[in-house]
Amino acid sequence: MKTIEPNSLEAVVLFTLYICAQDGNISDEELAELSAELPVLKKLYFDFYGEFIDFDLKQVLSDLYELMQPISQLTKAKVTNEESTLIESLLTDPKVQDVALLAARSAASIDSLQKQEEAKYNYWFKAWGV
Repeated sequence: MKTIEPNSLEAVVLFTLYICAQDGNISDEELAELSAELPVLKKLYFDFYGEFIDFDLKQVLSDLYELMQPISQLTKAKVTNEESTLIESLLTDPKVQDVALLAARSAASIDSLQKQEEAKYNYWFKAWGV
């Protein structure tokens, strides 16, 4: 299994995909919106850490999507202990948590923010004290 560094751009992308997957499907529109957000995410990451990140988005999306299988384990109505442990271990920096929430909300709402997506988004919004 691929290792994802905490507070990395990959962790933000994984969180975004996780929120988008809550309705049981990551739509093409959501993926397109995430792709469009990537330059902004890279810039924010550079501003926070002084490190320029360059990667192949298609490869990263493919790797992260594979990591999330089966999606049903991450899309239950309530946040499971496994979900909580995963997300809390990947996003520990409050600045990166804010960016992850912004990216996830933007991508998930492009095809209408579904009830399940909003519920998980709101959970993390509250958990991180935003």
